[in-house]
Amino acid sequence: MRLTWAGVRVSILRTVLTVVTAAAGVSGCHALGIGASGAANGNGSITVAVAPGIDNAPLQVGVQDGLFQQHGVKVTLRDYSSMGAEFQALTSGQAQIAVGDYTDFFYEQANGRLSLRLIADAYDAASSSLAILALPNSGITTPQQLAGHGVATPPAQTIPFSPAVPYNIQTLAADEVLQNDGVSPSSVAWTPTQGTDMLAALQSSRVGAILVSEPYILQAEEDLGAVEVVDASSGVTSQLPLSGYFSLGSYAQANPSAVQAFQAALEQAQSVCAQRGPVQGVLPSLTGMSSSDAAQVTLGTYPTSLNVGQVQRVATLMYDSGMINNPIDVSTLISG
Repeated sequence: MRLTWAGVRVSILRTVLTVVTAAAGVSGCHALGIGASGAANGNGSITVAVAPGIDNAPLQVGVQDGLFQQHGVKVTLRDYSSMGAEFQALTSGQAQIAVGDYTDFFYEQANGRLSLRLIADAYDAASSSLAILALPNSGITTPQQLAGHGVATPPAQTIPFSPAVPYNIQTLAADEVLQNDGVSPSSVAWTPTQGTDMLAALQSSRVGAILVSEPYILQAEEDLGAVEVVDASSGVTSQLPLSGYFSLGSYAQANPSAVQAFQAALEQAQSVCAQRGPVQGVLPSLTGMSSSDAAQVTLGTYPTSLNVGQVQRVATLMYDSGMINNPIDVSTLISG
């Protein structure tokens, strides 16, 4: 039985998914009580490119509670609809730091498209925070029974879709767990699907299962009675880092004081978010869910320090799986 903070499961309203999608589909600026200027000007102003989600809770807390200001850095959050848009914001100077799926950042670095610096670890997996679910009457109850079936997954971002090679952190993690269970990933037909369409695809049997994170896990369980077939954040992928904060190397080199102030404030915010209350308080604005729903959502963890060895796991898995052709030494990407 998967546990939530309150020890029970509750339904995430369908309206949550609509709001999340609407928020991610439009670029916008979250000033949150600080000035609208986000351009790096050498005196501690940073715009952070984000895609709204639960992994950004500490960032929101840090801005809302004035932690960045206390460290002498003025932070503005700007929403983007895709990782490609975030990368464009970095290269154009519209943003100085971006946060998102590690695999997209490492793919850009490995292919020489961007020269990046890792600023901080954002969000790590916890048990059942990433799972493959199937309907109870589907006949799919074990990992081995996924063979020959389509499995809906989050769409590819900057990594090209390939049926044979992982294309985001979700498929990377799931592939590793399936292989550990003796299932060839090539026997599963990954099917990129928008989050809001996944439940309909599962319900209509267009796919045999879905690979999802919260809040879609709870939605599928409560609305469709879906059951977990594979915990994709267990065993070989237990506590796998999922997302991180990056800047261009040139920015980090030219603005070391601003980067260090950002890191110090974010570390404080992530420490604050070890408690349920602060996270619960910002989830409604990040995801559109109600306060009562926010109190029940199962989360991963917000690391209070950067463990290079843990993040290296992602880069190594990417190289071993064929996602990237050039290995990445994460220690060379550390800033400050």
